[in-house]
Amino acid sequence: MISNLLKSFRLTAKETKIFMKVLELGSQPASNVARVCEMPRNTVRSILDGLVKKGLMVKTRRANTQYYSTERKENLIRALKHKKVRMDEEIDRQIDLLEVYGEELSARHWAKSRPKITFYEGTDGLEKVYEDTLTARTGLKSWASTDDMLEAMPEYFKTYFKRRTGNGIPMRSIHPDTESAKDITNRNESELRDSAIVPADKYYWTPEIQVYNNKVNIASWKDKLGIIIESEEIADAMRAFFDLSFEAAEKYGKRHGIKNYDELISEKGKSDKK
Repeated sequence: MISNLLKSFRLTAKETKIFMKVLELGSQPASNVARVCEMPRNTVRSILDGLVKKGLMVKTRRANTQYYSTERKENLIRALKHKKVRMDEEIDRQIDLLEVYGEELSARHWAKSRPKITFYEGTDGLEKVYEDTLTARTGLKSWASTDDMLEAMPEYFKTYFKRRTGNGIPMRSIHPDTESAKDITNRNESELRDSAIVPADKYYWTPEIQVYNNKVNIASWKDKLGIIIESEEIADAMRAFFDLSFEAAEKYGKRHGIKNYDELISEKGKSDKK
């Protein structure tokens, strides 16, 4: 049946109505089709032109008038076969491209070039963030408010500094000038730390930010949230920012601790390779 044929071309109700009318009347101008279908002429002309694009109708000109008629079966079959060949060629081309570049569609491929961000919640999560710093091969660079970190995890930090030192990991840090910061800097030599103290009334922050290896971590004591960002590019940028701020912090004349930070990193790297 003709209705099944038209359904296979996915025609709308209006397209079907107009096609059937032209099929019944033969070649017609858009104005006649609009009149017998009782539809606006501009709407009918647009639908007729769409049917021409789909290959179901042909458009011819007589004098100054355009006529529309249904396409012959043979021409339709020929056009569909040609369309099928083009589609097969396009599908083959897409398959070839997928064979060559398809790996780029996988999440694993993009994960290699994108930063990896991991969130840790609660005190247990924050401890995991700090345990990861004990893998540092390039030393630690840190902005830290000692009051907030010691208040948040007092028992943990009783052993953390000793374990970091035991692993031969030096640290360079910047702290707001508080009593706890002074207490920590008094142990700088024994805990392999080189630190600068800045005025707390001018520079105060609560989270600690640390840079090591290809990672940056952030410990939010108020939110009990830890974040580790793995990215060589971001870590290198943060190291540069730290060096700039450390140089500026030194102008306050409160730098304490080890003077061989870079040498210790070099020694750490050599021992890790053994």
